[in-house]
Amino acid sequence: MRSVKLHARLLALFLLVLGGGSIAYQIFIQKVPVTESESDPVWVVDTQVSFQARPNTPIKARMYVPPLASGFTALNESFISNNYGVNVNRENGNRLVTWSARRGDGQQNLYYRLMITARYAEPAPMPENGPQFRPSPALEGAERVAADALLAPIRQHSADVETFISETIKRVNNEDSDNVRLLLGGDHTDGNKAKVVDLLLAVAHIPAEPVHTLKLEESNSQQPELWLRSFNGQNWLYFNPVDGRQGLPQDRLVWWSGDKPLLTLEGARNSRVSFSVHRNEMSALRLAQTLRSQDASSFIDYSLYELPVPSQQLFRVLMMIPVGVLLVLLIRSLVGMETLGTFTPVLIALAFRETQVIWGVLLFTFITAIGLSVRGYLEHLKLQLLARLSVVLTFVVIMIGLISLMTYKLGLSTGLSVALFPMVILTMVIERVSIVWEERGGAQSLKVALGTLVAAVLCHLLMVWKPLVYFVFTFPGVLLILAAVMVFMGHYRGYRLMELVRFRAMTEKGER
Repeated sequence: MRSVKLHARLLALFLLVLGGGSIAYQIFIQKVPVTESESDPVWVVDTQVSFQARPNTPIKARMYVPPLASGFTALNESFISNNYGVNVNRENGNRLVTWSARRGDGQQNLYYRLMITARYAEPAPMPENGPQFRPSPALEGAERVAADALLAPIRQHSADVETFISETIKRVNNEDSDNVRLLLGGDHTDGNKAKVVDLLLAVAHIPAEPVHTLKLEESNSQQPELWLRSFNGQNWLYFNPVDGRQGLPQDRLVWWSGDKPLLTLEGARNSRVSFSVHRNEMSALRLAQTLRSQDASSFIDYSLYELPVPSQQLFRVLMMIPVGVLLVLLIRSLVGMETLGTFTPVLIALAFRETQVIWGVLLFTFITAIGLSVRGYLEHLKLQLLARLSVVLTFVVIMIGLISLMTYKLGLSTGLSVALFPMVILTMVIERVSIVWEERGGAQSLKVALGTLVAAVLCHLLMVWKPLVYFVFTFPGVLLILAAVMVFMGHYRGYRLMELVRFRAMTEKGER
């Protein structure tokens, strides 16, 4: 017996670990939302390109757009233009869109829209080599002397590429240095400081490259922010050339890299590029469904959400049945409430999904009472069990039809759902209640019937609780955990709450 209990406990533990591990994998690895109401920010980036076209001249506008694999998941990308051809190519690790038209006249506007989210995003791919050593730019005279004077202490105070870049940024932002002021040439803007940092790194042959990013925050007017990055053989190292911060913040979207301008035009003039960023909220579940429709990676690829919608609705009901069965098991084993079997309350609870609880209880009580009366009358005829059940089933069908007809005439559509009650279950309930009545008396039969009805109501309330329905349907590993609890309960022989009431009189008598 001890070995059997040990076997059962090991089985329950295995099911518990397997189910819990499955849920943990979905939550932490697949990023499955725990609740149906969970939402994620979706950023909408709108870019407007405006320029003045030269009359009767072919127009060609080239603009860098973000790489789709940049630490975000692209939900939608749109190129909006009027009478322009659109072509997207790759160039030195960047994506370049080209708008072209045979001719244009007057003010022209082109639009680019990108919708992205951080959920389900994969890390940006690492390059094989990263930026290579650059040839030293041609500097002469005072500029060359100033650059060498700045680089000498930087080399002494740095140990690797990372510290060299950080020290260079620190030196350039020290405007008290005559050498820095000479290289800045009177222009102390952040953009010019970044150019000087990049210049010094090029003179030192440091493998770095400028990268232009966009900050994801609510804004109607924004311009790309310049950063520097270097590759250490394993990861990108990002540096803010203005304040020396290291590490690209999570709210930055890499737009393009290199020192080339964002937009180049042919056959036009007076160009202007403006950015606006807006934040929306989208349900995490809807987000996953959107990605699935785009053949993108999401947890739906490996879950019941991949089934057709009618099948999903069916499984939402079926997968809640073990939850109701476990509740009945706990009610019978821990509380001690008697019911007509384990599955009868669950089946009645399923019928309550359409009739609702109050109408369902009334209809169930009425039909059961009439059925018991019919069964009691048939008992006097000494019919065999099969014939008796057949007659009771027939009268149950008749009563269901009459109730549906009467409620329809009275304008009550709720009564029509009485047909959803399992007729065979009702017949067996009537038969089993009558048997309990004969064997244990009327009070006990009413107690069992009442216990069955209470258990059915509790099962219904639990089985239609939307957060639980979503969790069980989304994380099927819950069923393994329920099975583990059922195995544990299989050897429970302890006290029940109802026994405290039953033996209270004996306890009080012993105390006296």
